[in-house]
Amino acid sequence: MDGKVTIGTVKYLNAWPLTCGLADRPDVVLRAEVPSALPGLLRAGEVDVALAPSIEYFRLVAEGRERARAGGPAGFVALPVASIASHGAVGSVRLFGFAEPDKLRRVLLDPASRTSNTLARVLVIRQLKCRPHFVLPQDAGPGSHRPPDAELVIGDRALAERRGDAQWELDLGREWNRMVHRPFVYAFWVARSDGPLERLTDLLSEARDLGLAQREALARRGAAQIGIAPEAAVQYLTQQIHYDFGRKQQDGLRAFYRMAAEEGLAPEGVRLRLHQAAGDGP
Repeated sequence: MDGKVTIGTVKYLNAWPLTCGLADRPDVVLRAEVPSALPGLLRAGEVDVALAPSIEYFRLVAEGRERARAGGPAGFVALPVASIASHGAVGSVRLFGFAEPDKLRRVLLDPASRTSNTLARVLVIRQLKCRPHFVLPQDAGPGSHRPPDAELVIGDRALAERRGDAQWELDLGREWNRMVHRPFVYAFWVARSDGPLERLTDLLSEARDLGLAQREALARRGAAQIGIAPEAAVQYLTQQIHYDFGRKQQDGLRAFYRMAAEEGLAPEGVRLRLHQAAGDGP
């Protein structure tokens, strides 16, 4: 073993403040992927920690619990270092509608994000009071040449997306907050429980502190890549995205998990397990 740790992150602008400086460290390998790819890397042991989609944490824990019962390898644990969350409108998780909101038959999801896809399903079912057929582009099948009744777009693409043909648009961060009155957590750090948890916590905490202090500069640098105004990027990183992972965020996460489990979109009986750093109180 060469002493390096491998950290999985996402390519989107909202993750930049959480990984600031890590790519330059000789003891870190930083892998940037779409969110949906990160759980597989954790399962395979290709990364020690990942900025995992929140819904995937509960699936990972459930799988690890089953493996442990069979004498398999260790499971996964959340590091309460930071999250990617919103307390209202987020701007980068948007549902565009092309039919009446209560008459949706086919909703196209985004293959890059499993958490946002699950959130879209929960909100469409509970807020719009309909149960359409939710499909991914690769699973659309016959008739996929027809436009969907609604389409989910996430990430940096959503920040710059303009849909003149849409009849309506929902910012899913705003809709969640209206329904639950709690923050929504899109992703947080999840580590293999047999990994170097203290070292990872220290590395990620240091990167977070460095990045949060540079959010405005990071936003202006990323604006040109995304194709949005610098002021809009600054507003996104400093006002729309929140990075705390405290009690309010954890309450929002638990509420999301309960709703997802009730809709059959997450395994039942999983609890949020946070790594307790050495020296922390009970």
